[in-house]
Amino acid sequence: MSLALWPVPLLGMVHAASAALIALGAFFVAGGWAWRFFQQGGRLRDALRMQLLLLLIPWALLTLTVLWRPNCDYLRGMLFFLLFPPGSVVLAVTLANALESAGVQHGRRWFALIGLGTCVLPVAYDLLLHPQLYTYNHVFGGILGPLYDEDLALRPGLLSFRALTLLWAFWFGLVACFHRTPRLLQAGWWPALWSITALLGTFYLLAVPLGMNTSTTGLAQVLSGRITRGSVTLHYDPRRMTQEEAMLRAYRAAYDYERLARRLGIARPDPVRIFVFGDPVQRAQLTGARYTSVALVWLASPQIHLLQGRFEQSIAHELAHVLVRKWGLPLLGFSPRIGLVEGLAVALEPPDGQPTPHEQAAVAGLLARNRTDSLTAQVAQLLNPWGFWTSRSAVAYTLTGSFVRYLLDRFGAAPLRRVYGGTSFQSAYGQPVDSLVREWVRFLRRIPYVDRATLAVVRERFHVPSLFERRCPHYVPPHERAYEAAQRMLEQGDTLQAEALLDEALRRNSAFIPALVRWTQLRLLRGDAASVRERLAGADTLQDRRLQLHLADALALMGKVEAARVLYRRLYLQWPSYDLNGRGGIVLRYAAVGRPGALLHVLRWLENPRERCKSPFEDVSWDQTLPPGWARTLRQAMQWWTLGCGEASASEILAGGRALVESLRQVGAFSAAACVQETTLWLTWLRNVFPEYRSVCCAYCSW
Repeated sequence: MSLALWPVPLLGMVHAASAALIALGAFFVAGGWAWRFFQQGGRLRDALRMQLLLLLIPWALLTLTVLWRPNCDYLRGMLFFLLFPPGSVVLAVTLANALESAGVQHGRRWFALIGLGTCVLPVAYDLLLHPQLYTYNHVFGGILGPLYDEDLALRPGLLSFRALTLLWAFWFGLVACFHRTPRLLQAGWWPALWSITALLGTFYLLAVPLGMNTSTTGLAQVLSGRITRGSVTLHYDPRRMTQEEAMLRAYRAAYDYERLARRLGIARPDPVRIFVFGDPVQRAQLTGARYTSVALVWLASPQIHLLQGRFEQSIAHELAHVLVRKWGLPLLGFSPRIGLVEGLAVALEPPDGQPTPHEQAAVAGLLARNRTDSLTAQVAQLLNPWGFWTSRSAVAYTLTGSFVRYLLDRFGAAPLRRVYGGTSFQSAYGQPVDSLVREWVRFLRRIPYVDRATLAVVRERFHVPSLFERRCPHYVPPHERAYEAAQRMLEQGDTLQAEALLDEALRRNSAFIPALVRWTQLRLLRGDAASVRERLAGADTLQDRRLQLHLADALALMGKVEAARVLYRRLYLQWPSYDLNGRGGIVLRYAAVGRPGALLHVLRWLENPRERCKSPFEDVSWDQTLPPGWARTLRQAMQWWTLGCGEASASEILAGGRALVESLRQVGAFSAAACVQETTLWLTWLRNVFPEYRSVCCAYCSW
């Protein structure tokens, strides 16, 4: 079994996934062997010693892979290996001993049935009846969280559960001793048996406090803030989010829920509870997931779990899952074709200002050697679970999203609903899936315009390896951990602690681009341009446009006007046309480049979306002439940034948004235009239902 795991990077090393599989195999192997051993008069002590020593074989074989494959997280992997297989082996041997001692007929069959039932039933109980993404199991150890979470959550509940496994093993040992004791002396074993039975019952009664299960009531107590709007109830942490921010998010969720329901022709969507966590550590301890946004559509009352910092980018996607749960399999609420599950959610996401899934899929088709056959084969493979989960995440989500959006736009929601529930494509659409995919590929090749920057986006996103391809899966290096902690500090407003953590991240890896970008940004906002220039002087700033922009900012703040202007002009030409925020920010910087005080004011204004409704031009001189075309970009950006500000009525917001959309389309910024159009509809809806909210600053698509 260990040799069979070798070829897969995720499994061919000592870590959680391999430990769970070894525990699963060891349980049935050890139990089956122990039954025969006990029938031949063997002792429990000898059986346990032999089977536990045999676990050295998979440990050695999986450790051996470090010769050709790095195991960056070996010590934590050893912890999982010690927690999973030994406990399962002890339980299997003692269970076999109890069955054999009790004289159970067909004991090996009963052992196999008990093992299989223990594999399946507790998992169904944990995941189908509780708002959690982890499950602990006596046979295979457990599943610690969702597949996409980079860092697995090691919760205290796992230790409690493995202690419970050993307690069950002790109970089976007592049962074996009871049946081997002469009948006249068996009464002496009853106190011990009842005591351990009562202790087992206590463990299960305290499953939630011990961390073996999570309850909806417990989540609602931790996230004590609550706002209901329409069919949406939002739970949040009042320490991390103000009531006004929570109310705006609740309205956003209600708007998306209504919009998506109309798009899919669903008249009465189910009520949904949205739990917004302020901290990934807190969320991991409660649900087993850190960063992955999820929709628990299989619960009787559906729930969405996401982090506060990811609300805007994830809420529509997760609401789409909830809306179509009645289309899916009974009790589970999702489609057996997993590619349709995620593809439908991606297809219904609002524009985000980036290249659309259609545009990215079209570029991916151009990059393939055989454009038609390559995309056709990929999408057909992505519709099945194994093909989807083993593919690269960006590839799977983008291609299936584009394909499902094509099906929705051309055929409507009715045939998609049938296919989602398991009906064949031939029955629902009148043609096989391969034919539909070929038509989709031809549609992609007819797209008249794709921004050239989409090529870089596709290459960057599509080349991120899947979990099964990564060099060190489920391992977060120390510099990334420090960076993530810095991000959390910034969300809480603690910039000093954030900067210290960024220093730590860069000390461990000076070439880590995200930390370097954030560090230079914080230093610039403090006015410390000299340290930024010094840091970037030895860095390869060509790797990232944001670093080049910060270098230009540092030069401008230090008074090196011409050098800064040269960089700004170069960056403006290179910047994607769909990123109106970025291009407008460059023009605004260029306008203030000759006055460091004014530029610093502009940088702080751009960083704080709450200030967007205030003018940034208090100290900016407009005497200088902007390069040709730049003034138009700045006017468009200012219209975008201030859309919905002040006392504008819904009709004024709608008129201003339409004018901006037309202006952007004239210059070919179609992605930005789609983003503005969607935001205009959202702001208009918000103004109508929430007129007391005086000012809605829209610096980003979702707000």
